[in-house]
Amino acid sequence: MSQTTLRRALLVGAALAFVSGCSGSGPNSTQNSSPVTPSSHAIPAGMRMLPGPVVSGPRIVPIVPLKPNAPLGWPPRHRHKEILFVADGSGGVLMYNPRVANSAPTGSITTGVNAPSQVAVDGAKALYVANSGNNTVTVYPKGATSPSLTITGGLNSPYGVTVDSKGNVFVSNLGSNTVTAYKAGQTSPYATINFGALGQPVGLGSDAQDNIWVACDSTNKVFEIPAGSTTPKDAGLSGLNGPISVSFGKSDIMYVSNFAASNVNVYAYGTTTPSATITTGIEHFGPTLGGFTAKGAYFQSNQGDNVVGYKPGATSPFSTLTGATSPLGVASEPLVTK
Repeated sequence: MSQTTLRRALLVGAALAFVSGCSGSGPNSTQNSSPVTPSSHAIPAGMRMLPGPVVSGPRIVPIVPLKPNAPLGWPPRHRHKEILFVADGSGGVLMYNPRVANSAPTGSITTGVNAPSQVAVDGAKALYVANSGNNTVTVYPKGATSPSLTITGGLNSPYGVTVDSKGNVFVSNLGSNTVTAYKAGQTSPYATINFGALGQPVGLGSDAQDNIWVACDSTNKVFEIPAGSTTPKDAGLSGLNGPISVSFGKSDIMYVSNFAASNVNVYAYGTTTPSATITTGIEHFGPTLGGFTAKGAYFQSNQGDNVVGYKPGATSPFSTLTGATSPLGVASEPLVTK
């Protein structure tokens, strides 16, 4: 417990130091700890620092990614069933059976993966991985362990990724405070949306109408980019405190993870006030990215600790997944019916 508390304190201190150098910082940023001196953040040998969200701070990852503590490749018995993907920021993308509570990873993808953050799945069950370590988004068809497509154009420390029903890909870039948009199968953006005056874009989500939603942790806001538009508009959500993730489940129910508040807000689609708030199972200064399974279960990553799963409508977890050193992004196939 004491080690966890210390890690959280260091993360918050790093976040405060990082804010001063981030153009997306806003006056409404919520900080919960005093700054610490840079000397206390010496990077260990064999590690490197990557940009991170304003609230959670930079990430320290191995120069050579760790081998995941999981079998390599796709688990054969899961090829035609649900698979939960978890991006391990210090390794590869791990695979779990989301229906089995407290399960260990049963497969993994490492080729092309470099300090992954958010992951997404499209209608053809292909997996998309935002790799902040090498400024790419890699795409893996179902069953593949090597990417069939690597997106590079316009990327600058990519963190969030989502895909709409037409196969268009949207990526948030921590290094430039932009969201870049790509037509299906393309590696150069057709649009670059500047968030510099709005806040730092982090986690992305897409709803059933192909609207793109963007969490901005530095200004405590969530923005919506209407389908076919490149102009973000403030969604006007209340109860936000360092929002870092936006996920949509059945009937487009929306879950927003608040890193600074250590909770997850639940919003019925079209509403701006939370109908519920999840705190049980959420680590202090821990929640990052989340995602839904096809059956409507919600899984939330706790940075540096674990991934917790909630059955539809529940506020207490039924499952705690271990095996990832630094869990971040969560996605599943098949997709949830929104």
